[in-house]
Amino acid sequence: MALANGIRFIWLDQYIGQEGECHQFKRMFRTALESTTVMPPDQIDSLICALNENAAPFLFADTCDGAIELIERENKKKIIFISSGLLGQQIIPQIKVEYPQVHSFYIFCALIEKHAEFAADYLSCLSMFDNEIDLLVRLTRNISKDIITQGKDYLNLKCPNDALKCFENARILNITANAVDTLNDPVYSQLRILDNYEGNIGLIQIAKNMFNQQQYPETTKDHEHDEQISQQESGEQ
Repeated sequence: MALANGIRFIWLDQYIGQEGECHQFKRMFRTALESTTVMPPDQIDSLICALNENAAPFLFADTCDGAIELIERENKKKIIFISSGLLGQQIIPQIKVEYPQVHSFYIFCALIEKHAEFAADYLSCLSMFDNEIDLLVRLTRNISKDIITQGKDYLNLKCPNDALKCFENARILNITANAVDTLNDPVYSQLRILDNYEGNIGLIQIAKNMFNQQQYPETTKDHEHDEQISQQESGEQ
């Protein structure tokens, strides 16, 4: 299930965002697509399924005004903003000044070099792509990092069930990204934090242990999860 309480993806594009236009493309990005028994989902479908089911839904706009309306409507969410190149140049400066809840920007365009000068002013928060799979793989891995951080916050709040949901969702996102990104070597850094690796207890197991401690406190030590977190974090370094 998507962690929709805290994150939104907003996609601004003159054509993708129009009602009735690019219907199949929008359907891929808005819903968790179901695979058929005859043919497995393709690479884009796999990433869209993973993002919708384990991160957050996509919202679409075809004008800058429409995108601003979505941002204002979702003013309590962390927003990840995707845009075409031309519309991105028009709206990103305004968003940066007026809407701090917009967490990061992605530009999806045909010619990256056409927008390079503009992007140079936003290197800390903006990435550009001319391939939809490259865009979605990066988005999937980046949002997974945010979800892991959210899960750690839940651990600190002694909410292991919520933490476990975050960690398991992040794990699915990473596995899916590795499966789709066939042109590059798999990335295991986040999976090694989540799973038990080389003697270190992973975050998923830490969350499970904390849950068991809360359910059966007489059989566990109160400080055990703190020791496990310290051990896990030392393994990240």
